[in-house]
Amino acid sequence: MPRFVESTKRDPYRNFNFRVLLNNVEVYACRKISGLTGTVEVVKFRSGNSVSSVDELSPGRTHFEPVTLEAGLTNDTAFQDWATQLIRHEASSGLRAVEPDYRRTVEILVYDLDHNKVVKKFILHNAWCSKFTAMSELAAEANEILVEIVELQHEGFTIEQVA
Repeated sequence: MPRFVESTKRDPYRNFNFRVLLNNVEVYACRKISGLTGTVEVVKFRSGNSVSSVDELSPGRTHFEPVTLEAGLTNDTAFQDWATQLIRHEASSGLRAVEPDYRRTVEILVYDLDHNKVVKKFILHNAWCSKFTAMSELAAEANEILVEIVELQHEGFTIEQVA
């Protein structure tokens, strides 16, 4: 029996079948993406003439947590070039004549394992790299893949249902 009336799918989507696009260009496969979180601050208010001891609550500013992408280190430099764009620009000598084009649209596509088609699309708006780890720790006794990590700040996300 399906969980929802309008669907024939019984099982939730798996979390390991996804792809990442930067400005509509697919980049190499990430192994892990942190969750997308949006929070609305709570504003407490109490008027001076209120007889109630209970605060009135109103929605305040919205805050979006940074998103972390982890990917195996390869010859693809898409993340590295983007992540170091602000670092290199600040380190260059001379006047900062032009603002670098560092904001990107990032799309995270989730695939249905059963039919191998896109079922959800998460879009990060005006994302930019605030932290870049060029490679994970090196250890002579380890048997792991080198990983680079990019932390993205963004101005919100939308979720699109894909038919």
